[in-house]
Amino acid sequence: MPTLVFNGNHIQAEREHRRIVLRRAGDACTEAATLSVPLTDVDRATVIGHPRVSVSVLQRLMKEGIPVSFVSEKGNWYGTLHSDRDRNAARRLLQYRQQLDSAARLACARQVVRAKIRNQRRVLQRLGANRSASSDPVQTGVLETLRQTARKAESASELDELRGHEGLAAARYFERLAVFFPENVPFGGRSRRPPRDAANALLSWTYTIVLSEIDVALRLQGLDPCFGWLHELSAGRPALALDLLEPLRAPVCDLLVLNLLNHAVLGPGHFHLSAEDGGVYLNEEARRIFFVHYENHMQRQFKPAAGEAHTDLRQCITRQIWDVLRLLENPQPEEKPFFLMP
Repeated sequence: MPTLVFNGNHIQAEREHRRIVLRRAGDACTEAATLSVPLTDVDRATVIGHPRVSVSVLQRLMKEGIPVSFVSEKGNWYGTLHSDRDRNAARRLLQYRQQLDSAARLACARQVVRAKIRNQRRVLQRLGANRSASSDPVQTGVLETLRQTARKAESASELDELRGHEGLAAARYFERLAVFFPENVPFGGRSRRPPRDAANALLSWTYTIVLSEIDVALRLQGLDPCFGWLHELSAGRPALALDLLEPLRAPVCDLLVLNLLNHAVLGPGHFHLSAEDGGVYLNEEARRIFFVHYENHMQRQFKPAAGEAHTDLRQCITRQIWDVLRLLENPQPEEKPFFLMP
C-alpha cells in the first residue's frame, strides 16, 4: 500500500508499535471496520477532511520519513507535512539564480509546454484510435492544430506569448476531449473553483492528488516548489510543482478520469452538489474507489520507448525531478526533458 489514505470524518487513526490502526465506527449504512497497516508498506499518506489522527501517528510518520498531504473533502490541497531530510540548499540557490534569468526561464518553460501539448495530442490520438475515429475530420483538424501550436510554442520569444500558445492548445484539446466522456457524465468544458459537474469534479480532484505528489517529490530533493518557469511566482502557489504537472495532466490524469467514468467505476451517484458554493464534489465512497484505482494506475508497468526498461508513472515523476536538476545546470539541454507519452 504505497499511499495510506485517511478518508473522511468517520475515521480514527492510532499507532500501535510500528503499525497504523484505522477504525471506522458503524452506522445505519455501514458496518464498523478496523484496518491495521504496517509502516513498512507505506510510502506516503493523504488526510482527507477531518479524520481523528493522533499526534503519535503524525510523529511516527515524520520519523519514518513518510510525507503526509492534507486535502479537503472538496479537493482543496492545503499542503504537506514532511520531515525535510534533504536540506540541499545549493539546489535552491541554483533555483534563485535562475529565477532572475529571464532567458533561462523562457527556455525551460518552452520545454514544459512542448511536452504538455505533445502529450495532449498523443492522448487524443490514442482515444481516437480506440473509438475508430482517427480519420474523423474534426479529430484530424484538432491534431493538426496541436502540432502547429507546439511548433509555435517552441519558438516563443516571451513567456506571455508562450502562455498564449499553451492556452490555445488547452482549449482545442478540451473541446475534442469532451466527445470521449460517457453520456451519463458529460463534459461541457473546464470549470473549477468550484467544479460545476461530475466530470470537472473528478478532473480537478485528480489534478490535486498528482500535484501533491509532485510537490513532495520536489521537497524531498531539496528543491523549492514555489520557483517555477511557466507559472508566475505568487504567494502560496507551488509554481514549479504546477509546471511539472502540466506534461502529466493529459496522459496521467485525464486518461484515468476517462477510464473510471467510461467503465462505470464511478458514476453520477458518486458525486454530490454542495449547497454552500454550488459546486459538485466526490462523496466519501467515490474517494475510496478512486484511490484504489489511482494506486493501480500509478504503479502499472509500461515501457516509455522501445528497448527501454519498464517503469511506472511514479518513477516518471521522479525522472521529471531529475530533469529539473539538469535544467538548473543547462536550461537548453541536448535531450528533450519531461515525460512524453509512448
